[in-house]
This record gives sequence, structure tokens and C-alpha cells, in this order.
Amino acid sequence: MTNKTINDFEKEILRKIDNNEWLTECEVKRLIRDCYAVDSIDVRSGDWTVYKQEIIKLGCRTFRVNWVRGLTECQDDLFESQIPVEVKQITKMVEIAEWVELEQKNG
Repeated sequence: MTNKTINDFEKEILRKIDNNEWLTECEVKRLIRDCYAVDSIDVRSGDWTVYKQEIIKLGCRTFRVNWVRGLTECQDDLFESQIPVEVKQITKMVEIAEWVELEQKNG
């Protein structure tokens, strides 16, 4: 979505978010299915479903939307009405401690 003008659907979604209006199930589904997602996070997994968070990019802004992926042919994906939460990406550094062997002194 770089170097692309924002389309009418994106404008309407941003208007609704900025006015604290709920998106419909169809709008949430379209955001996820129509390539607006830039990241996908598995929050929790069960036998039949995975609870997911999709990071959606609209223009230069990013939002989190929640949905449920069905894992079998009997379980449908679930897209609920919601107000997406605006998010930003941060980078975290993780320090890891390891135990290593000391060199043996000969003699």
C-alpha cells in the first residue's frame, strides 16, 4: 500500500474509527481478507479455533483488529463488529544469559 492513494473504503473506515464508530463484521472481514494486514499474531489456540490479532495498515496509520480462525471444515472464521485500536510498532531488545564451560588448564 505504499505510494498508493487512499481509496473510498479506506476513507470510510478511517472516518468511522476517528468518530469512535463500530465497524461491521463485513468491514472487519474485508480489512483482513483484502490485503490490508501487515502482521498477524496468534493470541490463543484451541482444538477448533485460533484467536488472532491482525495489524491493519490504512494510509500511514496502523490498527489492531481481532478475529477467530476456524481450524476445521466445520468451524467458520468469525469476524465480530468492533472498533479497531490504533497501534504502533516498537522494537524490544531481549538479553539472554547462557552458561558456558571454562577452558580446562592442563598441567
